[in-house]
Formats: sequence, C-alpha cells, structure tokens
Amino acid sequence: MAHLRTEIFAEQAKAMTAQQELSLLRNAFRQGKANGKVRESYVRLLLLDEAFGEAIEVLEVTTDRSFSEEAMLTQAWLSVETVEGNAKASESGTRALLLAASDPERAAALAARGKAETRLGEFETARDSLNAALDLDPANKDACKRLVALDLAANRPDAVLALFERLHAQGAGHARLFAAQTLAQARSGDFAAAANSGGMPDLFESTVLEPPPGWSSIEQFNDALAEELLAHPGLRYERYGSASVKTWRIEAPARHDTPLFKTLLERIVEALGRYGEATDGSDHPWAAHRPDAAFLRNWCVITEGEGFEDWHVHQFGWASGVYYVQVPDEISNGTGPEGCLAFGLPADLAGEQGSAGYGEHMVRPRSGLFMAFPSFSYHRTYPHHTGGKRICVAFDVRPLPAHSDGSAAPAG
Repeated sequence: MAHLRTEIFAEQAKAMTAQQELSLLRNAFRQGKANGKVRESYVRLLLLDEAFGEAIEVLEVTTDRSFSEEAMLTQAWLSVETVEGNAKASESGTRALLLAASDPERAAALAARGKAETRLGEFETARDSLNAALDLDPANKDACKRLVALDLAANRPDAVLALFERLHAQGAGHARLFAAQTLAQARSGDFAAAANSGGMPDLFESTVLEPPPGWSSIEQFNDALAEELLAHPGLRYERYGSASVKTWRIEAPARHDTPLFKTLLERIVEALGRYGEATDGSDHPWAAHRPDAAFLRNWCVITEGEGFEDWHVHQFGWASGVYYVQVPDEISNGTGPEGCLAFGLPADLAGEQGSAGYGEHMVRPRSGLFMAFPSFSYHRTYPHHTGGKRICVAFDVRPLPAHSDGSAAPAG
C-alpha cells in the first residue's frame, strides 16, 4: 500500500541573525529584565555562539534552574572539553535526571551523563547510564550513538547488532540506529549485508534541477544566489559540534531579504517530495519510517581550499541532501577526490578493514546538482585546494510529531 506524500514545512524566514538576537537578550538580562523563558533563550543562543563560559556563569548562579536549563548546563560543561568540565557535566546530568518530568527527559539526562562518564574513562558506569537511557526511551539517538561507539571500540559488533534488533523491535528507526547496523556488519566482515543495509545506490538520488521560471539557465540562477549567500549577515566561520572543518557556514539562510534562497527551498521541497514517493517500493526498513510530516532544516556551507566535512551522519533527519550552488571548475572537471562528496564508513568505528571492505562512493559536485540520501549514510568531503569557493546548501527532512487529532504539528 502506497504511503501518503510527506508534507514538508520549509524553515521560516528569520527577522534577525542569531548574533543580533543574542545581543538583545544579553542587554535584557544585564538590565534584570529576563524571566525564566528569556533566560533559557539567552543561554541557548550563548551555546550556539560557543560562549560556553558565559552560559555556565549565567546558569551556575541560577538557583531555580529548570530541567531545560540544567540540561543546557550539562551541555556547556561538556563543550568545555576538560577533565573538570566533564566531571561537572556528570554532576549536572545527575541533577537534570532528578528534575526530569518524563521518561524522554530522564533518558536525555542519562545520555548526557553517559557521555561525560565515557570521557572520564568510566566505561562500565557509562554503559549503565546509556542502557538505562534506552530502557526509558528506545528512540534516544544520543544514547544509541554513544553505546554503539563503546561497543565498537571494544570490537563487539555482535553487541551492536543485538542492540539494533532490540531497539528496532521497540519501534526505533532513526539515523543513528540504521548507521549502527551498517557499521557493525562491516566491522564483522559481512560486507554484503553492510552494502544492503547501507542502501547504496538504491536509496540515493541525484539530478540537476531545472532553472526556476524567469532564469535562462540553472548556472545563471546559481550565480545570483551565490552573491545573495555571500552577502548574508549570518555568515560565520566554523561551528562547534559540527563536522565542518575550516569552513564558513550560514545556520539559518532564510530571511526576508533572501528571495532567491526562498525560491531554491521551494524547488528542494518539490524534489524531496518526489524522492520520498520513490521510496515506497523499497523493502529497506528505513523506508517504513518515512514521516507523514516533516520540517526542512537547512544551512549553507562555504569551503575555501582547505575546508572540508569530516565523517558524519545527520542524526535528526529521515532523509538528507545537498544542493550545489557554486563549484570551482577544477572540481566539476577534475578526476581526483578533491572537492568531492564521498559516502563510506569511518575507520575509527568500522575498523580499518571494515571501512576499506565497505568502500567509498564518490559524487562529483557541479552547479545545480541536487542529491538526496538516507540520513543514516556516513559521508564526508575532501578539501579542494583551489582558489575558489565551493558553496552548497545542505538539508535534513526532520520528522514532525502529530497532534492528537492526527494533523501535523507546525514547523518550529
């Protein structure tokens, strides 16, 4: 039976950049005008701005911290990446656990604490925290990711496959879980099974988009779009916690003064709708988790000669993809890996033999190329070593919860 077409809500245009919003909230906080909700928004923006010390200062003097604030304090201490910070994060995770009001919140606190315990070398204690998190919420992505990493580091792919079977039987079907299955199969040397669960090439799609009405070619449209993006006030260098290395990023490109980007989003939504419908015939278990409604999260990545993306998956998405706005000729006409998008498995998780046995599939970018793939697919990019800029728009189709009446919850 065919699945209904996924309803995709594009990200709403922002009136201000995150930096502008942070400046307003910082002033309000310093003037004593910040209530609990304003304080939470302020700290969330501090974390996005990588002002971890300032976030810790604000939260440590707050005696009536909510669960969300305690969880953000845990995140801030983890982001410091010191032994003291990890110890503080473990303590904060325990406090968040006591403040939690639901099983998913308790699972989130345990997952964060498990991350701190892993960094502290308390591996068995971390396993207990992460297993407890998954007992409370089998769909917790962070706990799954961290427990899988512990088992693969201990060369226990069978334990990972057992975890996959257990969590999938309980209804979990997120990117971290499907990625774990492929990693474990490759690590154990079962490359045929890994290729099947990895979905390449059946679950991948690439095409060059047609130019929007009024544009003579997709290259002409992209040249104008590139100018719009390069002038964006939200352009920033790198971001902590992302796979980007030596890159420029725009976290929220949609604004009232980016009409060409809005046009691109409309075309991406149309292409993703077709991609989703094409999965109806697949027997891969990932296809059965296609959402009825989803939020299109998008961002822009601009790499100069030395920039690249390290191995990663998109854990919040069901499907992900990329659209290439500007690609130096040396990349699109090249023959080597420079500037290419590569799908495969990281050796630190799959093992050297597992990564080599699974192989790497290269995609050569060109202006106007649209590509969609399952969010569980590990991928990276190579530095292009040219004097130009490689500009792309990346995106996730992120499942939205339904209201009690079955209608889709609006995008955030």
